[in-house]
Amino acid sequence: MSTKREKPAAKKPPARKPESKTPSVADYYRYVEPIEELVKKVESEVSKGGVKYYTPYTLAQALNVKISTAKRVLKEAVKRGKLKLYSGGRRSPIFAPRSKNS
Repeated sequence: MSTKREKPAAKKPPARKPESKTPSVADYYRYVEPIEELVKKVESEVSKGGVKYYTPYTLAQALNVKISTAKRVLKEAVKRGKLKLYSGGRRSPIFAPRSKNS
């Protein structure tokens, strides 16, 4: 009395063709903007005195760049003497503008 049940053949979804999307200008600047231009923007903001501190996240949001790029920009600004490391936590370091006396 045992009858074998046959499983219905599994249908494979049709293969997708890769989309040939050309990157937009916004995508290009988000990922490849030169560090020099970004550091100049940070230096101009520091000289105006509008921002009390910077974190990689706040800078990434302000400049519309990736957080890793923002970290590189902040490190370069420290090397140039525009910013100083205020709190060096591994996850979110805080950078403050260097005072004119130091």
